[in-house]
Amino acid sequence: MHVADTSFLYALFSEEDSLHRRAVRQAGNLDSLLVPAEIISETLALIHYRQGFDFARSAGEWMRTQGVVEVGMPTETILDGAWQEYVAAHGRLGYPDSLVVSWCRSRGAIPLAFDTHLLARLRL
Repeated sequence: MHVADTSFLYALFSEEDSLHRRAVRQAGNLDSLLVPAEIISETLALIHYRQGFDFARSAGEWMRTQGVVEVGMPTETILDGAWQEYVAAHGRLGYPDSLVVSWCRSRGAIPLAFDTHLLARLRL
């Protein structure tokens, strides 16, 4: 199981992103992908802001129609873990990234992320 971060998803949907090819390659090898609901919101807002509604809608449709994508709705345990990660990182990790770390820890999952601070929290 993999957990997606905005850094991965934005690169996947943005051909101009320097990590686009790498994200496409990684996405092509997935058998399951958990995308936390908050990460979907953050990703679609970022795409909408930078590229417009049509690109954001297209990205959202892709996520909604992929059989390998599971939308993760946080439990109290996930939220508590995310808050602990956020506080422990002392400003080096944003709250959405803290959620990804919490999901990875709770599921023993691998993050799909290009954010070095997030990966460092998981020691990857």
